[in-house]
Amino acid sequence: MARLSRFVAVVVLLGGATVSLSGCTGDSDPVVTPSASVTAPVVTPSPPPSVSPSPTTLSDEELLALIPENARAENFGSAVNFARYFLDQYPSLFYVGAETELFNHLSADACVFCANALANAEATEAATAHNEGGAFTWSDQAPLGGLDDDGYWYVTQGFAVTDTTTYLEDGSEHKTERGGTGEVGLKLAFDGGGWRVHGVEFVYDD
Repeated sequence: MARLSRFVAVVVLLGGATVSLSGCTGDSDPVVTPSASVTAPVVTPSPPPSVSPSPTTLSDEELLALIPENARAENFGSAVNFARYFLDQYPSLFYVGAETELFNHLSADACVFCANALANAEATEAATAHNEGGAFTWSDQAPLGGLDDDGYWYVTQGFAVTDTTTYLEDGSEHKTERGGTGEVGLKLAFDGGGWRVHGVEFVYDD
């Protein structure tokens, strides 16, 4: 199984039904090759799986206010800041008392990775399990990307992520997935005064 699926907290709990984190294409075991010259991930939108999102308790304006000010403008620097902010929210979907409303709001309907993440978070909560760890840090190397001819913004940047440990309801340790380094690419659109994520793809160094 490709290491791209390492962060899916509920994989073993549900009997190994792995969902790849490179879910832009929906493939379960993609073959990807990291390249420093890549300026944008290859994204082939496909219909996301059905997800029951968290009930909305905040208005769009209130949710937008949660986004850092340096991640709200329509330019590449802001796109990079937003991409990092969005991915920093991902591990917390599987923490104790996780909130999914903001992540869901920032995810476009076409984002298969996003839908899979929300579905896995829901399944993890239903299994009364949770994760710890999985925190991202970002490479000092300048991100690549920008606005493409298709009207979308692309951001590709290096990352490192810590180990992720899944715990069961009784507090026992179920599994630890080791962290690693690599590159992650996001496909973004600036819509309605804010960014939305249309695709995410992780490429690990090993």
